[in-house]
Amino acid sequence: MKCRKKIPVHADGKTDAKFERAFLCACPSPEPAKIPAVAKPGEAGDVAEMDLSLCSINPQDFPVERYMPLGILGQSAKADTLLCRDKQSGRRVAVKCFKNVPVHMLPTFEQEARKISQLSHTNIAKVVDKGVLNGKIPYLVTEYKDGFSLDQYFAMEGVPSHDVAVKILVGLLEALVYSKKDSLLHRSLKPGNVIFLDDMNSEPSIVVTDYGISAVKKEWKDAEAGDAHYMSGDEARNMDYDERSEMYSVGCVGYSLLTARTPFDSDSALSLKNKHALELPVRISNINFDRGRPGDLDEVIERCLEKNPKDRFDSLEKLMERLQVFPRRVQMRVAAAEAARQKQKMIKLAAIAVVIFILIAIVSMVLSKH
Repeated sequence: MKCRKKIPVHADGKTDAKFERAFLCACPSPEPAKIPAVAKPGEAGDVAEMDLSLCSINPQDFPVERYMPLGILGQSAKADTLLCRDKQSGRRVAVKCFKNVPVHMLPTFEQEARKISQLSHTNIAKVVDKGVLNGKIPYLVTEYKDGFSLDQYFAMEGVPSHDVAVKILVGLLEALVYSKKDSLLHRSLKPGNVIFLDDMNSEPSIVVTDYGISAVKKEWKDAEAGDAHYMSGDEARNMDYDERSEMYSVGCVGYSLLTARTPFDSDSALSLKNKHALELPVRISNINFDRGRPGDLDEVIERCLEKNPKDRFDSLEKLMERLQVFPRRVQMRVAAAEAARQKQKMIKLAAIAVVIFILIAIVSMVLSKH
């Protein structure tokens, strides 16, 4: 916890400091510290307050009166996101402070933030507080979930199995379909905004964070390269953003899940924007050929990345239904294998019964002669 970033942890419980991925600890000798889910600030066992100078944040530009900073979750030219302790509830939260938002856009920010805070879904990080600090710095506070973002997972583990990838995508789409009913699109989908909760005692699940506030996004004329890797091709061509645009970004996330790479690569946001607008990515099977992965899964993801929105699925619901075919297919194979096993077992039992019947008949005949 020297750097106040997450320490990569593998399934065997050992820490590994070799990864130099942003916002993962890369200290030569990490000092892990467990942060209780609920604690009063300063309580024994809790992590001490973080000095904001560690991440170059002025205390006047952060709501320290209520939220005690504990660690760094993310930083960019657009926003700072810190792990904090809510001094009122004692719970861990993620506090995101936006940068460079014009004063005239603040009322719109508050209106959209209010709408996002009404979202209540298992797969969406709940917004628990919002506000504008000192009349100029808007911020959102969401519940904090233990886990690693998908890009951190890629850095630590590489490509997940295709069945886990499908479960992640279905969980993501469940969240998007739910929010679409309230006329809300995420607008900022990327692996960094999808938290992977790998509970050894249950099915892997995800939580979606950082629903984009369109009022803020419009003020950010130029995307950063990290965001542009997953931007919609429709945005790149200055088209209206709708659910099929969102579908394109889902396809970008799916592409990364199957290859551990982005669909296009460049250090320039402008170059990435042009690639999204004009080019098709390398086929998934050419990057990561897996004989055990269904070929039509690749086709589903690549269809999401079509340049013409009309060539994609008709809706997010249709895409989700198509992805749900894959786990059902596995279940059917398992059920068929179990049925075949039970059939073989019954045949064996019947054969044994016949043998026993014949033996009894033979013994009966022998005894009747005597």
